[in-house]
Amino acid sequence: MSIAKELIVDVSGAILAGSCTNSMHSIYDVASEIYSLGNCNVIGRKKSFNPSGAAFVNGASAHSLEFDDNCYAGVVHGSAVVFPAVLAFAQHKALSGPNLLKSFVVGLEIEFAVAKAFSNTIYDKGWWTTSVLGSVGSAAGVASLANTNIREIENALALAISGVGAIRAVRGTGAKHYYCGRAAESGVIANLLAMEGATGPLDVFEDRNGIISILNDNAFEHSHINNIGKEFSLLTPGVDIKKYPVCYASHAAADGIKSIIEAKDIPIENIDKIICTVPPIIASNLTFHKPRTAKEAQFSLEFSIALMLKYRDIKLEHLSSKYILDPDIRNLLNKVSMNVGKLPKHIKPTREICPEWSNVELFTKNGESHEKFVGAPLGSSIDPLPKNMLFKKFNSCVEFSNIKFEAKSMYKKLINIEELKNCQELLW
Repeated sequence: MSIAKELIVDVSGAILAGSCTNSMHSIYDVASEIYSLGNCNVIGRKKSFNPSGAAFVNGASAHSLEFDDNCYAGVVHGSAVVFPAVLAFAQHKALSGPNLLKSFVVGLEIEFAVAKAFSNTIYDKGWWTTSVLGSVGSAAGVASLANTNIREIENALALAISGVGAIRAVRGTGAKHYYCGRAAESGVIANLLAMEGATGPLDVFEDRNGIISILNDNAFEHSHINNIGKEFSLLTPGVDIKKYPVCYASHAAADGIKSIIEAKDIPIENIDKIICTVPPIIASNLTFHKPRTAKEAQFSLEFSIALMLKYRDIKLEHLSSKYILDPDIRNLLNKVSMNVGKLPKHIKPTREICPEWSNVELFTKNGESHEKFVGAPLGSSIDPLPKNMLFKKFNSCVEFSNIKFEAKSMYKKLINIEELKNCQELLW
């Protein structure tokens, strides 16, 4: 449960920071017209919505800055969808912290199990799995809170998954976090409908026009479903917590270039070129080579490297035109190139290498060259983020939001969420 509690801390910070972005101001304004008031906290806002509205807004906020966690079971952002859904329902029913924590784990594990059964081929085909599979996780998590019967759970899951989800073309736009919010909302609404007697196609997976056929050409490894509760994806492959607010695909390369410049103390003006060799999954995500907006910059390997060269870090405040259009940054973009390839010959494949590894080569104007291979960035499940860095990240999200409250006390409440008697006491 300690991993799950760290994820709750992390995603809560991401929601809080994300709530103050321009795109979230727009989503919140529209949501205020659509959803009724309720007792479910909209994080970063003074207003509370009904459960579906709170799940939607908090889910969108969670992913609006690309600062939420990642899991290679499906290549999904699990917490950003599941936590807003179960938080909303737990507050709606005035349930306890232990109830919330258990449902969060249930939702994640069922989502990850379905993802493993599909394998990552649906992601490779272009489906944005956070949206497609997130509805499964949010529906399962809420169902575990709702104390419903088997038939209601079946119908809730069927209703949620029937809507499928978004395509990966959403990257670099506000549609990406919008659909994250929709996936969180879907789990809440599907359960409420099922509790009122609504039905869905119970053969949504197996039907000849079901999602196994439509999404994955009938490929589905059922053993992962049978092993729910026996094997835990929170442990294997685990969940990666980001230390930079950009697509996780750029983190290994960013760590690599940081390691080189800090070890060798190379002046920026002496850098001739940088070549990043990466696997195909990274190239398919980091498609904006000369970004002009914050959303594009979050999916730009060149931008992440340029920031690391100039500031030796990537922070939330860097996601603005002041930095994206800075002449120095634009010049550094031109020095970085991406090369899609295989693992370097001197690196042997092991379980210590994640799917989004990077090999960075830096060449100086005086003929020197330096190379760094990063199999898994700090913050990955292979190399977890230390607790002091988790709090540092949470605190940076609080500061970025400009919302006045004590970060240490909220961190303590979240990391000890099993002690909470009523989730309505969680107010950001």
